[in-house]
Amino acid sequence: MTTRRRIAAALAVTAAATAVAVTLGTGTHHAPATPAAPAPTGHRVILADAKERLPSDTAQDWVSYGDHTVVAKVTAETADTPSAEEQASGEGYVSRTVTLAVQQTLWDRSGAPALPAGLTLTVDGWAFTGSTRTPLSTEGSRLEVGHTYLLTLARFASGEWAPIGGGARLPYDNSTVGNGEYEGTAVTPDSLMKIAASGPNSTNADPGSGADASADTAPATVLDKVVGQGGTSVAALLTGTAPDPVAQQNFALDPVARRAAVVGTTAPQDTYCSLAAPLDRSAGSVLTRAELGSLLQELAGKATGSAAGYATTLAAYDNGDTTVTAVQAAAAQAALTADLNSTCGLTVSLDPSPAPSPSPSASASPSPSPSPTGGGNTPPHTTG
Repeated sequence: MTTRRRIAAALAVTAAATAVAVTLGTGTHHAPATPAAPAPTGHRVILADAKERLPSDTAQDWVSYGDHTVVAKVTAETADTPSAEEQASGEGYVSRTVTLAVQQTLWDRSGAPALPAGLTLTVDGWAFTGSTRTPLSTEGSRLEVGHTYLLTLARFASGEWAPIGGGARLPYDNSTVGNGEYEGTAVTPDSLMKIAASGPNSTNADPGSGADASADTAPATVLDKVVGQGGTSVAALLTGTAPDPVAQQNFALDPVARRAAVVGTTAPQDTYCSLAAPLDRSAGSVLTRAELGSLLQELAGKATGSAAGYATTLAAYDNGDTTVTAVQAAAAQAALTADLNSTCGLTVSLDPSPAPSPSPSASASPSPSPSPTGGGNTPPHTTG
């Protein structure tokens, strides 16, 4: 797979309903992203397009598909692990994991699930060649350490929390909408409006998003209405905005299914076997221990009988639960593998991907990370 396709595939994973996905599970709300040419002068990032499944530009979008609008500061970041294939080739994509401190809640949807005490998100990271890493960003704020943001978050069917889209991920340094970081560069309210005016209107929403092809007739965005203002204006705007009536009738559904109801389509439903499909050896999937733990957690929710227990045990082990021993995890892994193979007709691997080598260009093969069975040598992951 080329570097370009690897980046596109990785962005499809790290861009949840936006370019951000909570680490409980990523990649369920985006169509593949396509890397663009190097960014224009003044940007220090590669800009990429990602087609989103939820609209997020207008106040009605926010109150129809969001659960909470918050002010949050990024307090820390870590680099995630590239795939074994990327490590071997010395080029590819590295996502980031960031920690958010929620400072203020500006709006809550009535009946919405409560936010967790802390938020850890997987966000746009870097394209790398050898030891050189270049920041990469989809539309919206990239979420960088030290900056504050205005975010409209929702909980999805998998249990993960994420902003609903790039339009719901706005800079908010110094308590001012439009001030701070956007697409990896520093912006002011005036400069951000110029960037917004120069781009196509609502091109990231799905075909049924209601976005007009003409910027002249498109509804005003949240940014249009509150740029340069503070949280009080944002709260007033959202409180005074009625949700889409069909969305309101379907608030019991997750945002993606709710959107499907609005546009008159059927949202695809995950099943035990569809969730397990990426684990089939023929799919060439390699997941980190955290990614595997997240997937197994979802799998446990779809499993029945003893398989649910096996998936829960193995998910806990891969998520770092020290009360689960390696022996217990190995037994659960063997039993779950047998069930998936017989029930779904798969030949799965439940070992995490190898740990990273000291350097992407190092000639030695990466050492496998520990797994209950001592394995970890699954085929390279190719999603493009």
